[in-house]
Amino acid sequence: MALPEIEQERVDRLLGQLCEQRAVPDQVTLHYDSRGGRVTLTESRPLFIDPAVWNEIKIAQFEYSPESRNWTLYWYDRKNRRQPYPTGRNRDTLEKLIREVNSDPTGIFWE
Repeated sequence: MALPEIEQERVDRLLGQLCEQRAVPDQVTLHYDSRGGRVTLTESRPLFIDPAVWNEIKIAQFEYSPESRNWTLYWYDRKNRRQPYPTGRNRDTLEKLIREVNSDPTGIFWE
């Protein structure tokens, strides 16, 4: 099931801002992709060996629950497996979860 229109607009606005703020031209770009009730945030960087080739890794995933109208936050481990965000603050509003990813108090989202 696709995100409700109002939630998709919030995703576009809030994650669009995060992607813009964290981007470093020619070094790091961020993207997000919405599929069903899930939005995946990815980071791309040029490979050290061949800067013409960009490597993309998943950073976080936000999953929307239409019943509770809350979002759940997940992170990706080094084997690219989705894991629940471990702090107990993994269910909240999209705004709060994006702030959590951006500030990264656990050190699991950003290198």
